Amino acid sequence: MIQNFLRNLKENQKGYISVSCEMGNGFETFADFFENGHDPMFIIDLHSHQFLNVNHQFVQKRCEFEKGLAGFEASLKESDTINSVHFKQDDITILFNPIFQNEGKALIQILRFNQPVNSYNSISNSNGHHLFEESITNKELLNRLPSGIVHTNRDFEALWTNEKFRLLYGREIEQKFNFIDSIYVKNISQFWGLIEKLKEEGGEFKFSFVIHNVKDSSEVFINATAFLVEGQDNMEAGYIFILEDKTENMHFSEEITKQNLALNQINHELDKFLYSVSHNIRGPVASLEGLLKVIEISDVQTVNELKHHLRLNLRLLNGFVSDISNVATNIHTHVNFEEVNLRDLMEQMLMFVDDIFEINPTVKIDIAEDYSIKTDADRLGIIIKGLMKNCFQYQDSSKDKFEIHIKVTQNEDFHLIEIIDNGIGIADKVKPKIFDMFYRGTELSNGNGMGLYNSREILKKLGGTMNIESKEREWTKVKIYLPINI
Repeated sequence: MIQNFLRNLKENQKGYISVSCEMGNGFETFADFFENGHDPMFIIDLHSHQFLNVNHQFVQKRCEFEKGLAGFEASLKESDTINSVHFKQDDITILFNPIFQNEGKALIQILRFNQPVNSYNSISNSNGHHLFEESITNKELLNRLPSGIVHTNRDFEALWTNEKFRLLYGREIEQKFNFIDSIYVKNISQFWGLIEKLKEEGGEFKFSFVIHNVKDSSEVFINATAFLVEGQDNMEAGYIFILEDKTENMHFSEEITKQNLALNQINHELDKFLYSVSHNIRGPVASLEGLLKVIEISDVQTVNELKHHLRLNLRLLNGFVSDISNVATNIHTHVNFEEVNLRDLMEQMLMFVDDIFEINPTVKIDIAEDYSIKTDADRLGIIIKGLMKNCFQYQDSSKDKFEIHIKVTQNEDFHLIEIIDNGIGIADKVKPKIFDMFYRGTELSNGNGMGLYNSREILKKLGGTMNIESKEREWTKVKIYLPINI
C-alpha cells in the first residue's frame, strides 16, 4: 500500500498525480465535485483547446489567476498532452493541475501557493530534500490529507511530518522529536513485538494509541498504520506512520452507550408500568367479581349494603383508567397555550374534589380575581385536581380544623403557585420516592400511585417544575413553578 503511494509520488515529481476516472460514470458525484469544489476548475477539449465548462469558483476568482491562465493557454500550443504547469504571478505560484483526462477532454484544477514555502517542517536527507517535498504539489497534497503522516528513522526520530500530524500534537515538531516517546500505547510489549515482526517481514501493522494535545490539553485517540521504509527511493530507512483521529468516534461511541443505558432504563420502566397496570386493574376487577358472587346469594338488605363497595371499586377502576389516559394524552397531544384565569381554575377544582370527599375544609385563596397565566388549561387542571385530592385524602382527622391555603406570587421568570395543607405530612424516608410511578407512601393511600408522577410529567410539558416540602404530622407545601414567558 505505502510502496504504491510512494511510487506514485516519485513517478510524478512534476506535480501531476494521475487519477483514472471515467467521466461518464458517477455523473451526479462528478457534477457535485465540479460545481461545489473549493478550487477553481474547468474542462477543456484536448484537440481544439476550447473551454467546455467552468465552475463557480473559476468565475469568482478569475482575476486572481488571469496572468497564469494566459500562460497556460500559450503552453497548450507547444504540446499535444496536458501536464501540470505552474506560473509565477506576483508572490503567488499558480498551478494548473490536470485531475484526469479521458476521451479527449481534461479536468484542470487551479491551485495557488505562497512562495517560498517555509512552513512544512521538513528535515532534509543527505540529498538536501525529502521525497515528500520534491514538488510543490506533493507538499500541498500531503498537507491537505485528513490523516497525519510522519516519517521517522530507525530510532523513531521524525524526519518529516505533515500539517495534520502537527495539529494532532498541538505543537511544533522540534529537531530530534521522537515519535514513540510522545505516544501512549496500552500494550507496549505487544507493540514492540509488532515492530520486530515488521522489521523481519515488512508489510504493515495497525495499532491504537493516545496522545496529549498540548495546545488544548485534550486527549486524542488515534488509529495508526505503520509501514517499513527500507531506504529506497532516496528515503532514509525507518518507518512511516499514518494516523487517523478517532476521538470523535470515541465520543460518539460513549454517547451511544449512554443512549443504550437510557433505553434500558426506559424498557425497565415500561416493564414496571405494564406489571403495575395489570396489578392495579386486577385488584378492583377481582373485588367486583367477588361482590357479584356474594350478591347472587344475598338478600335485598345485604345487596344494599354492598353497593358502597361496588361504587368504591368502580371509582378505583375509573380513576386508574383516567390516570392512564392522562399519561397518554400528555405524551401524544400538543400543548395548547392560552390565557387562563387561575383563581377560577382553583375554585372549579376545589368544587370537583369537595363533591367526591364530602368534606368541608377551611380554604383560603390568595389569588386576585383577574390573575391570569398563559398555560394549557386542561393540563394544569389535571395537576391541580390531583394535588387537591391528596390534600383531602391525607387530612389529619385528629386535628380540629382541616385547612388548605392556596396562593400565588411571581417574579420576572415564573409564577409560583403554593398549595399548603395541615394534613398528616410526609415522612422523611418517603420523600425521595414520592414522584416514582406507582409508589404509595402510606397505608392510607387507596390510589394507584400515579398522581404525583403524572403531575410532574405534565409540568415538564408546560415548561414548569414542582417541589414538595413537608413536616410529618404537621403540614405539606406543594410549590408549582410555571414560566411567565412561553
